[in-house]
Amino acid sequence: MAIFSSNRDTKEQPTQDTPVAPAATKPSYSPPPPTASTASAASMTSISSAATIDGNLKVEGDVKIDGTVKGTVSSKGKVIIGSTGLIEGDILCQHAEVSGKVNGKLKIADILFLKSNARVDGDIHTGKLVMESGVQFNGNCSMGSVATVPASKPAAAASSNANSNTKSTTPLNG
Repeated sequence: MAIFSSNRDTKEQPTQDTPVAPAATKPSYSPPPPTASTASAASMTSISSAATIDGNLKVEGDVKIDGTVKGTVSSKGKVIIGSTGLIEGDILCQHAEVSGKVNGKLKIADILFLKSNARVDGDIHTGKLVMESGVQFNGNCSMGSVATVPASKPAAAASSNANSNTKSTTPLNG
């Protein structure tokens, strides 16, 4: 309470004796400046239906593709293939939503959503798969922890993990 009463006293005195500017320079709350993560979360890269990309496409955030990409599409966020989108290559990302055509492998870490007019010719490795009626899919599908293992890890590390699991289950069985 004493703080509020002293602020009233100091506010009244500056208006009579000194300019108000010094009191106005002390805000009680200032929001933090926007960070790179909030700026990238709000932005989405778009490839229009009139565009064709010959080469790999790497995006830090989300990407929506309505055009054609001939190469690998990789994203740390979500990849959306529109109904006019065509990918002739692999897709590597966290989440994906496909309404167009994909000719290549899909490695989706979390959720792959195939819309009713999606056409996929290639293998799918994903954590979870949602598929609407009408999807055309030709290839193999594996779901679960297979998609969460990055391709950059060597096979020796995966086999050592398997050995450690065997060691941990052996005492339980014996």
